[in-house]
Amino acid sequence: MEQKPMRGAAPLDPPSPEIARLYLDEVDRVIERRDDRVNLRAQGWVTIAQGVLLAGFVGCTTVVSRGAETTASMLLLLGFVMAIQVLSGLTERFGGQRRFTRWRGLYYTAVVIACVAIVATFGMSLVTENALPLGVVLAPAALGVLVLVGIGACQLWLARGAPRGTRRERPPFVWPARGTTLAFGVLLGIMIVTAAYGDALLTSLVTVLAAISLVVASIGSGTDWGLAYLGEVWRWPQFLMLAVGLVALAVSVVLSSTAHADPLVFVLVAAALVLLAVLVALVPSSPKADRHA
Repeated sequence: MEQKPMRGAAPLDPPSPEIARLYLDEVDRVIERRDDRVNLRAQGWVTIAQGVLLAGFVGCTTVVSRGAETTASMLLLLGFVMAIQVLSGLTERFGGQRRFTRWRGLYYTAVVIACVAIVATFGMSLVTENALPLGVVLAPAALGVLVLVGIGACQLWLARGAPRGTRRERPPFVWPARGTTLAFGVLLGIMIVTAAYGDALLTSLVTVLAAISLVVASIGSGTDWGLAYLGEVWRWPQFLMLAVGLVALAVSVVLSSTAHADPLVFVLVAAALVLLAVLVALVPSSPKADRHA
């Protein structure tokens, strides 16, 4: 094989047969170490969860756009982006690789198709308003979500024969990540109540507050208080808090667009969410749970 030396450097001497054999023997150990760190099964489930999250966001946003005038849909967008950042950290926890080497072109084509389909739904919703049935408007986005879920299913299929890697030690869930978790839960509660009341001025103020929080969290994405870091250190109680908050926010936004939201009910829901956020952020996790997480 012809060697391509680095610019400005002389070509290296070809390795001896013994050295070449050692290199080849090391390749298997490198692949084994990589496979031990990459949990493709978990990545498949995370990809499916992202597809379900996207389906909920697109569906709720489309329903809101066909209802009464509301500015609360921006709160739903910000909540969605925050959740995606947390899930990106969860992907990093499991190795953060998309191992579609033989079908890389097919993988990127599928992602592009999914994005185009989702954009088509938003475009149809804006252009046609209520002229088309809701099912027709949502059909392209449903196709895009199915493509994303299919990618996750392919990851699960590729991992069907792979041995389970050894559990890596997860970073401890301590401050300041606990503080970010508490602030995240409180912010979700405020957004839920704001969407339920539907006051334009209050919604605008909270939207600006949430947007500033998102920008700050994005700037600190590489730190131990950023949203992506939460995905690396959270356990199931924290993800449960996130799921409850997003579902409550989506219901609040959708009902407020149809003038059927009862603010008092969502005040109670938001109070319960904040209490849950306090519990999952401040209650110490057991060492046994940390070892088996």
